[in-house]
Amino acid sequence: MKAPFVVFIFLFSATCFSQEGKLDKAKKSLTEETDTNIGYTQSTSTSTNGNIISSGNIFIDIIGTIAFYLSYGILIESPPEMNTKMHGAEISEYPFKIAKSGNYLYTDSTNYKLTRFDISNNFIVESKNLYGNDLNIDFRFFKRMGIEVDYLQLFEKVGGITDKLSIYSALVNYHRVRTQRVDFWFGLGAMYVGNTVKKVGFSYGIGGEWFIKKPISLLVSYKGSSINQQSINKTKILLKYHLKNYHISTGYQHYTIGVTSINAFSLGAGASF
Repeated sequence: MKAPFVVFIFLFSATCFSQEGKLDKAKKSLTEETDTNIGYTQSTSTSTNGNIISSGNIFIDIIGTIAFYLSYGILIESPPEMNTKMHGAEISEYPFKIAKSGNYLYTDSTNYKLTRFDISNNFIVESKNLYGNDLNIDFRFFKRMGIEVDYLQLFEKVGGITDKLSIYSALVNYHRVRTQRVDFWFGLGAMYVGNTVKKVGFSYGIGGEWFIKKPISLLVSYKGSSINQQSINKTKILLKYHLKNYHISTGYQHYTIGVTSINAFSLGAGASF
């Protein structure tokens, strides 16, 4: 009687182990407790008058001031750029409204907008058992600013049961390069993982779109975050075909969620208003 019983236990354990899917592993890695008390040390530096703005050394203060303005020039705008057409580039009503202009156009009195909503939805699939949906809304304003909200819903069929994982992100973007062919941005915000995880983390992003030639553009973007000392990364590489204020897209989307890595084919559509 022992042999059949042992075989049954072995098969039952193997079945349970095989039914642990990618999404389940991802959620567990984001919720497992980690030891944060690992040789923590604290160091402080104070000045006699509590002033942390000035070091008291003129040379160091000059270097710090120069570094500040160099950083501003790199991240926001350099003095030479203030005299270029990009400085006053306007938000196009929609990509390729004018043949040689993508998201931005230079002096124009009829085809620009003060604000613009871009909405896109992409169906993603890694296999017949692992697929999902990625909804993205981008609100552009003040020529250079944007608020981007992203909702990713993943599904996985494991052992006849459908597991789910939801990830939300919100970023405030600054569009650093605004030429008629290239739109490049970076942003900061937060990312939230739902379901059994229910945790939020600081998030950052970077992206760009190259308007190759009407009606084709190439979009590349990356968003990163960390929850429970585990990385969450979202990467998109999409080729877009524009039809007036609508577009269709196809390409590749990659996700790293804790210990889980997902490589998916993407197909979607969107519109600009």
